[in-house]
Amino acid sequence: ISINVGGFKKKMRSNTLLRFPETRLGKLLSCHSKESILELCDDYDDTKNEFYFDRNPELFPYVLHFYNTGKLHVMGELCVFSFSQEIEYWGINEFFIDYHGRKMEPDQEKWEDQSDQESTTSSFDEILAFYNDASKFDKQPFGNIRRQLWLALDNPGYSVLSRIFSVLSIVVVLGSIVTMCLNSLPDFQIVDSNGNPEEDPRFEIVEHFGIAWFTFELVARFAVAPDFLKFFKHALNLIDLMSILPFYITLIVNLVVESSPTLANLGRVAQVLRLMRIFRILKLARHSTGLRSLGATLKYSYREVGLLLLYLSVGISIFSVVAYTIEKEENEGLATIPACWWWATVSMTTVGYGDVVPGSTAGKLTASACILAGILVVVLPITLIFNKFSHFYRRQKQLESAMRSCDFGDGMKEVPSVNLRDYYAYKVKSLMASLTNM
Repeated sequence: ISINVGGFKKKMRSNTLLRFPETRLGKLLSCHSKESILELCDDYDDTKNEFYFDRNPELFPYVLHFYNTGKLHVMGELCVFSFSQEIEYWGINEFFIDYHGRKMEPDQEKWEDQSDQESTTSSFDEILAFYNDASKFDKQPFGNIRRQLWLALDNPGYSVLSRIFSVLSIVVVLGSIVTMCLNSLPDFQIVDSNGNPEEDPRFEIVEHFGIAWFTFELVARFAVAPDFLKFFKHALNLIDLMSILPFYITLIVNLVVESSPTLANLGRVAQVLRLMRIFRILKLARHSTGLRSLGATLKYSYREVGLLLLYLSVGISIFSVVAYTIEKEENEGLATIPACWWWATVSMTTVGYGDVVPGSTAGKLTASACILAGILVVVLPITLIFNKFSHFYRRQKQLESAMRSCDFGDGMKEVPSVNLRDYYAYKVKSLMASLTNM
């Protein structure tokens, strides 16, 4: 008989199809009327005895292979859900599936599986966690009002109020950083009668306003949080706390120093704490998808970062000793191995300050090899880190889209709308890969 699947034509022998009479093509042989034939196919040309099926022609070769060999091979790059739908249409039992994927070395496979398990929490799971937190307000006093405030404070694009609040927060953060930088300029530095430096009163007003705003922001988020016990387990909330702690610790230290002159050394602690204000720039991560994705990438890429540091350490150790051996008698800047460490570090990272350079021909050749090795060492793990960044960035965008489109109204009345097909395909493919490894 002649089979036409989406333009892919193939003639098949009847005895081949009769090996599997319960499949769709096998049942065609037992049909005796055009009506019964059209129940199994989309169209039929009785003059050519050709059966037409409106299906994916790219997947039909796998079906042909099944009739010829009795096994259904599934390659790793196929969408498992789409393939399952296809074999269900043709009436092929899933017990015939023989899963084949890309072959890897056992160590590499173990490495990638362990890395994926740590970093591939799907956006579906995160969306469910978000709705789980939102549902906790239904049993709390003023739950609906607190939920709306929680969404506005934690999701910058949720409403007009949240956008205004986000803009104000960004302006205050940037203003605080700018005043700290301007305060270091000689034109804005003020000294008292004893010659001790003092802060410009104008900058001090901006600083106090920023601290008041950051404190209000943290207290407001804590007041409307769905779970108080888990509030400070979130990295962004810890950043908010660390942005205001130096100010209050400095205030306490200054009061102690004024009351007890013998503890004047604590004043140096206050000066160090003042420099910690620069970490307020991390508060912008709450309003930036890219910064949050970068943080998640660094969290789950410690193996790749460790590899990068290991490669650099090995290269620095080797090239520093070689440069010391060649240049120690003629170059004072490379007269010790620790000094050569600095030179090898800036060379392998392709920074090249030029403060210490080799002078001999052999030293220049060593420097060239050091720079080329540094380029290769830095490039190798970067691809893995970039792939994870792309994954987390897409996942964060999906989560933000789901959060911005949610509408709880007076309570949790509907199940969140999610793409169950993609989630099912992801889980089935992971399960089949795990069974294959076993």
